[in-house]
Parts: sequence; C-alpha cells; structure tokens
Amino acid sequence: MGPSLARVATTTICIMLVAACGAAPSPSPIASTSPSPRAAGSPSAPPASSTMPTPASSSTAPTAVTSGWPYAMGDAVAVLGPNGTMYLLAGNSQGAYGRIVTALDAAGHTKPGWPIEARPGSAFATLALGPDGSVFLDECGGPDVGCAIHRLGADGREVSGWPFDVPADFACPSGDQCYSSGLDVGPNGTVYVTSQRVDERRLMAIDAGGGMMPGWPLVLDGYDWSDQQLGHDGTVYLIRRPFGTPTFDPSLGVIDEGAALVAFGPNGKPRSGWPVPVPNIGRYLIGPDSDVVVWSLLNDVGELCSSPRRTLFTVLGPDGRISSGWPRGSTGFASFPTLGPDGTLYYVSATHKLYAHDRSGEVMPGWPVAVSGAGGGCGPESPLVAPDGTIYTVGDEVSALSPDGRPLAGWPYRPAAGMIGPCFDTECYGGHAPPVVAADGSVYLVVYPSDPSGVRAEVLAIDRRGQLKPGWPYRLPFDANNVAVGIAGLSADGQLFVRGGDQLLALDPDGRLSR
Repeated sequence: MGPSLARVATTTICIMLVAACGAAPSPSPIASTSPSPRAAGSPSAPPASSTMPTPASSSTAPTAVTSGWPYAMGDAVAVLGPNGTMYLLAGNSQGAYGRIVTALDAAGHTKPGWPIEARPGSAFATLALGPDGSVFLDECGGPDVGCAIHRLGADGREVSGWPFDVPADFACPSGDQCYSSGLDVGPNGTVYVTSQRVDERRLMAIDAGGGMMPGWPLVLDGYDWSDQQLGHDGTVYLIRRPFGTPTFDPSLGVIDEGAALVAFGPNGKPRSGWPVPVPNIGRYLIGPDSDVVVWSLLNDVGELCSSPRRTLFTVLGPDGRISSGWPRGSTGFASFPTLGPDGTLYYVSATHKLYAHDRSGEVMPGWPVAVSGAGGGCGPESPLVAPDGTIYTVGDEVSALSPDGRPLAGWPYRPAAGMIGPCFDTECYGGHAPPVVAADGSVYLVVYPSDPSGVRAEVLAIDRRGQLKPGWPYRLPFDANNVAVGIAGLSADGQLFVRGGDQLLALDPDGRLSR
C-alpha cells in the first residue's frame, strides 16, 4: 500500500503588492481521504492501512483561501494544466523546498482540495501533468519513509490504484547519494520515472492503473545518462556518455566524441538500430512522426556563450538511420531548430537568416529570409511555428512568414519599446523573451519601455494581421530593473500567465487582469 498525502490547512495573509491578498500554506496538515491503492489491474479495494506513515489529523478545517492576482509564489516551479489550472511546486513556510503543491483557478484562488503537503521527512522532486489533467508527483524521503509516485485528480485526491510504491532497491538507501532526475507522462498515461545515483541511472515505467509495466524497471549503469525525452509512441530517448565527458580544450573547444543517443521501446527493450553515435550533440528534438533531429555544435570554444565553428543538423529515422539528404551544416552558431507540421526544419543562422529545409535536406524555394537583429544576445534565437504553419521570428521586429517564405499582410510588427530586458549579472548577454502564439493567431510578447526610473515591463498582444489588439499593452506591476520577467504559459482559452520574480499574474484575452 502507498503513503497518503496531506491536505494543508491554510490561513489568509495580506500581500503588500497591488492591494492583493495572498495565501500562504500552513504546515498543519489534515488527514487525507484519498482512495486507497489497489494492485495493478485489479478492481478498487476498500480503504486499508498504509505501510508508510501518514500525517496526524487536525481538528481544524481549512479556512477559505482568497489570493487573486498577482500571486506570491516564491521560488515555486509553475506548470500549466490542460484545463487552465496553474500548479505550483513550492516550499513550505519554513523554507523547505518541494513540500507543497498548490492548484490555482483562473482568478488566482486556491482550488478546493488544495494545497497538498508531502509526508514528514520527504519532499516532492518533480511535478508533471497527464493528458487527462492528472497531476503526477515524484515523492521521496529517507529509508524510513520510502519513495512513491502519486497521481492526483483535479480535486487533489489520489486516483484509484495510486500511489505507486517505488521498490526499495530503486529508492534512495541510507547513506547513498541519489536524486530524481525525470518524470514523463505518455499519451496513454504511462509514467516514466528516473532516479540518478552516483554511478547509475534507474528507469521505471508505470501504467495508468499504477502497476509496473512488463519489461521494466531498467538499471542503466556504466555511463553518464542525461537529457531524457519521451516520444509520441512511448519510446524513451536518453543521451549516454562515458563518465568524465565532455571535456574542454581551449583550442578545440568542447570534446564530446563518445556521446550516443539510446532508445528504449515501451516494452523496456532497446530499439532496433539504436544506440546511434551523436558526437558533440547539444540537444535533440523529436518530431511528430518519430524522426529525431540532432543539433550538434562542432569546435565550440565559447565559454559564456556558445561559439562553435559549425552547427550540424542530423535527422534520424525511427530505425536510428540517418535520413537521406542529411546531415546539413551551418557555419558558426545557428539556433536550435523548429519543425513545421509538414516536417520542414527551420532555424536562424549566424548571419541572421531564417532557413527552411524540406525532409530531404534541401533548402526550400523562397528561403532563406533575412531576419534583422535575430542574432542578438547569446546567438540567434529559435523561430516559432504556429499550428497553421505560420513562422514567427523575433529580432529588431516581430516577423510572420508563410511556409513559402513570404511576409504575411500587416507584418512585420515594430514595437516602440525594446524587446531585450535588463541584465542582472556583471557578465551577460540579454536576449528576447520568447513570444507565445494563441490558437486564434494572437502573438504575445514582453517589451521594455523606458521611464525615469530605468525601464518597465509591458505585455503586447498582436493580432494575426500584425496590429496591436484593443486593450493592450498591459503594464506589469513588476520591477523590471530588479527581477526577470517572462511569459509562464497560455491556456487553451487564451488566458496569459506572466511571471516577474516571485510574483505570478494572469491576463484575459482583452488585456485585463483575470478575476
């Protein structure tokens, strides 16, 4: 049987910011009424005692929580759910990180049944969301507490069959150094969880009912494993390197010749044709048809910013073979690529040109297109491809291009304010805050007008015709001279979330603060 989580009693406190009232979780838990776990594949079982300690009940019911926007979130990790709920993984009032999970509604109020607190002696390492909106949490403590994977519904209660107790030989034993390093949820609800010890990585696959999948778990030893990604068909990809690599040589740059990309199928067995050598890999991208695009930086001598002699793009098929016409190179530092709905590969070169390659690697007619200012900061920034195939880039202006490389009517948009925010370090190169595109084609981005105190931050909304939308810009109540500002998410119904330092707010499509 698995451990019970505790709902947290809350008290209302005033947050002295824009006359908002914030809610801080109280450490006094109440007993959870979560359904008891059952064996995988069996019908729901009646409640039974947990094999792990549960918090003591409190005689005081939780008080009503009123917070609104802006919401004081501290250093929490924010994850936007498919239904527009914003989940926050944060510390408790004593400053212990990973202890509290809160769910906020559209108005910035804590939803009924939340927040949830980890068991005494344990903490949440990762928060991920399933396709149905379920909340998955990786919780771990010492040997006396154990580790578990939780699946919570919208009401904060455990889904039937959960939590999943991590096998003792996969949990963190006393005196060992280990930590959670990944939790991914597949389209069918399968959960892939990894834990990293000093000299090995352990990987589990748990089905939607809370049972271990056949062929799992896996023990991955003898190498350094990183960069886990989950394919659309349930394939798990990881980069494997010899311990002690990559290395750096001042004249040759980063040396990463032993890197390989490994693929495991849903049955836990290595995919045929894998692993594939990927020397000097920087990152990789999984396409909708399970092709894998590898982005490699050759002779990267940069320290603060990447400065490779050449950027290489390689497309691998599902069988691990290099696709015909690839790899393709770009001199200097080219941006990380983006894929269009038809498999077209887009990137911005070191010479501020936007390229489009078809599936065979050929540059498409009408391309490349010059993008002024796209190489600011630490090199060129990746283009953004909307679901309708429109390509957006940010440089000195915001451009919108059709798949044949032609500017759309009304574009580019030239904001009156700068699009690069202040720098907070003695050595840094500022970059543009990435724009976000809504389902209706609206483009949201952060700009920085000047005022006597330095700069302020505003959010713009541009319609699909390249015009500023009525009700915008929205002046943010954050001090852009002292905190980083960025877009934290966009819900399916057009609600925009913006974070400034330890504050979070939400805006409606008309440019008003959400209520």
